Amino acid sequence: MLPDPAIPGQTPLDDLSGLRLEGIRTTAELNSAEAENVRKAVLKYLAARPTPRSAPFDFPWLCRLHGEMFGDVWAWAGTLRRGETNIGCRPHEIQERLHALLEDLRAWKGSGMGLEEQAVRLHHVAVQIHPFRNGNGRWSRMLANVWLKRHGGQPIEWPETTIGTASTVRESYLQAIRAADAHDYAALSALHQRFGGRGRRDTPDGGKA
Repeated sequence: MLPDPAIPGQTPLDDLSGLRLEGIRTTAELNSAEAENVRKAVLKYLAARPTPRSAPFDFPWLCRLHGEMFGDVWAWAGTLRRGETNIGCRPHEIQERLHALLEDLRAWKGSGMGLEEQAVRLHHVAVQIHPFRNGNGRWSRMLANVWLKRHGGQPIEWPETTIGTASTVRESYLQAIRAADAHDYAALSALHQRFGGRGRRDTPDGGKA
């Protein structure tokens, strides 16, 4: 089984080593399997308010969350990537950058910054680091949602299917991420507001962002 060519802004999945499931022959089947795995993580963390114990926001948990989202499908889920990707920092910088993100998160919280802005910035920096071989966009959006839910906020209901395919929503999303790279968070904040319970109510599934 060979995946379809990556769409713009997507990490190519050229290496299928580590695929746990036999019988996967098409990208649609792979997407469906990943969607079911992600759904389990959504139920665990977003069905009820997570606690500091269940979602401690420390380095091991950041990796564990990715493993919980994709570990039924990929053996490498939750393991930091060792290779270069078309997005993200260099592999040897990942762990240090993640620790710095956690320090920033505590500083943002202590500074009086609004919860929604904290989530936007967390989402963006996690995408920017791109710690794993794949699934980084979905993991980053989930990470921000768990932060929101843990602190009494409303998780963002991202249209994951649309974000994961060539669409105007995906293009708007990628443009917002690029603007945030230049320290302009307005567009990404607007998307958080757009899908914050008032936008589409898609179930997170097989997009490759």
